[in-house]
Amino acid sequence: MKRLFQHPITQRTRALIRRSAATVGVIIAVALVSSLTVDLGPSVRRRAETAATSYLERPMHIGRLGIHLWRGEFVVEDLVIEGLTPESRPFLTAKRIDISMPWSTLFTRRVVFDEIEMTDWRMYVELFEDGRHNFPRFTRNGPRRQSAWTTTLEYVRAHRGEFEYQDHGTPWSTIARNLDVVVGRPTSEYRGRATFTDGTVQIQKYEPMQADMSTTFRIVDNKILLDQINLESDGASTKLNGVIDAGKWPEQTYFMRSHIQFSRMRELFFAHDDFTLAGEGDFTGTFHLFKETVDGKSRNGRELKGTFSSPDFGLNQYAFPGLKGTVRWVPESLEVTNASAGMYGGSAAFSYRMAPLGDKTRPTMATFETQYRGVDLTALTAAVPLRGLRLAGRGAGRNRLEWPLGRFSAGLRGEGEMRVDAPAGAMMMPRAIPADWPYTDPPQGPDDPFDRSTPREPVPLSGELSYVYDPQAITIGRSRVITPSSYIEFEGRTEYGQRSRLPFHVTSGDWQESDRLLAGLMTAFGANTGAIPIGGYGTFDGTMEETFRRPKISGHFAGQRMRAFDVTWGTVDGDAVIENSYATVSRATITAGASTMDV
Repeated sequence: MKRLFQHPITQRTRALIRRSAATVGVIIAVALVSSLTVDLGPSVRRRAETAATSYLERPMHIGRLGIHLWRGEFVVEDLVIEGLTPESRPFLTAKRIDISMPWSTLFTRRVVFDEIEMTDWRMYVELFEDGRHNFPRFTRNGPRRQSAWTTTLEYVRAHRGEFEYQDHGTPWSTIARNLDVVVGRPTSEYRGRATFTDGTVQIQKYEPMQADMSTTFRIVDNKILLDQINLESDGASTKLNGVIDAGKWPEQTYFMRSHIQFSRMRELFFAHDDFTLAGEGDFTGTFHLFKETVDGKSRNGRELKGTFSSPDFGLNQYAFPGLKGTVRWVPESLEVTNASAGMYGGSAAFSYRMAPLGDKTRPTMATFETQYRGVDLTALTAAVPLRGLRLAGRGAGRNRLEWPLGRFSAGLRGEGEMRVDAPAGAMMMPRAIPADWPYTDPPQGPDDPFDRSTPREPVPLSGELSYVYDPQAITIGRSRVITPSSYIEFEGRTEYGQRSRLPFHVTSGDWQESDRLLAGLMTAFGANTGAIPIGGYGTFDGTMEETFRRPKISGHFAGQRMRAFDVTWGTVDGDAVIENSYATVSRATITAGASTMDV
């Protein structure tokens, strides 16, 4: 047996078995080392937390710190970078960060992070009105100490993430969900891309907007150069490029071109207001976010400015083609200037201002001013449309509105004036009836049934109107309206069509046509009214009271060749009250030739 164990074949076999066992042991050891993560323990974890806290000047915590010895890969779990205070929301939380660093480069004094991957992370950035922000100091300005060691980052991916930005000064916020960011270094500079879907943007207390985004960027000298940002949001499609200076946070500038759907913008920014917008438009401009000092105090400044245009803008049933203008939005105010548009054969220029913004001692006031000229009343009254009445002429004027933001009805104030010129060649009614007034009695008889309609053709119009309004009522200055059949002067006060008192004078060259005009006006104001058979011409001085839909009209009238109840009465002078569809004549003198009646 002893000789058997000493046999050369047996010895060679035993040596082979030993070497095989050693090889298997090494393979098993390598497999264990390459597959297991070694926990570096609380001491190393605390040293990493302390170093990071010192560099960021912000507390950082690590739930677990491990290493794959064979692959040179560190694993960080449950990382937290705190906010401005321990009670604030954390700036960053990350479930897992894998950091790959090959050991071989250390022999040449190079620290190379060839891959960093962060998953299931949340970043929260906030800016305050006084200029404070919670962004840690990731970069350092000024000269750097020379070192024989170099650090290189080759590839980073942060996915399954969420970024939230909150500007407390405006306020406005954005949440980028499903965020995926990739950064690599294919050349001497870093390049990257970022995408997010199902994001949310909210400005002040307006309705939130859904948003998706994709962008490519470069990183040069602590600056993020955003080559092209494609942003799709509710009611708008926007392309941007810009620069973020990470060393001077929040310094950043964006150049943008946006295509806007006005109907959706109305739903988002004026969800509770009763008006409509129509059409599409474009905005080209810049947005600048920066730190500034005002009255010795630091704050975050912002400026949005640019130009806008729309070929087919519409407000309610009104059309304003060729809209264009400029806009500027800063912390103190929002201003629209140099704005203009076409307006039914004419043109309009307007401006809009909201100020002061963000002042807790004064309410924000909105001011809208407009001037218009050459407006075709026929086109305008056809577009509204006014039931029972259309007009002809050209209008010009101005209007000014001012109200506390969010309280339009309660705080509206303003004033304006308008002038209308009748179409060329139209014969308009004078204030005093000439002695040779060419009045013609209307045909009467069974073959001529009475037509109760309001004016069928556009009524030529001229005149002037001035007004001042406040939350309670509109006060009308000395104004006049002139048509071919009627001359009307009026002034007074109305509580927006209710509880009115308007003294007036009417000169009519044809009471029938004046009555049709009155019926058309009442129908246009919502009281469906037809004409009544009446004839002659004359004057009426009186007062309109109560409501526009059910007015009470009282006063003194004087007429020639007056006709009513199928009878031509002649000259009539008297007092009357018209109310609830009845005319009450309290005193009248009727003269026909040598005959006189007191009624």
